[in-house]
Amino acid sequence: MVNAEERQRIERRLQERLEELVRTRAAVHSGENDSELAHLDQHPADEGSETHDREVDATTEIFLEEEERRIAEARRALADGSYGTCRGCGREIPEERLEAVPEAVLCIDCQRHFEGGHRQTTGA
Repeated sequence: MVNAEERQRIERRLQERLEELVRTRAAVHSGENDSELAHLDQHPADEGSETHDREVDATTEIFLEEEERRIAEARRALADGSYGTCRGCGREIPEERLEAVPEAVLCIDCQRHFEGGHRQTTGA
């Protein structure tokens, strides 16, 4: 169980992570605006890189959305008292993992299993 002081510290860390994601998203979107104009002075053979940049931006957006979802899920767990318990296996998530990744809702083993299954279904 998380005491009030720990809860505030965790909530601050989650908020900081969310703010970092907002800054990252803004940087990605401002880069899109720059890339829209960049083709004006480029050689025609360089135009393929614009498509690549849009694909990278779209992939980054997917990762940012997933990270935001995990932060929201961690906040719900914090509110309902289940923060620090793996949603996959029910075991305690090691404190070191929560320090490194405060939005973690899965232990390392369950996270690896989830990511492995996700790669198989997406073909990534």
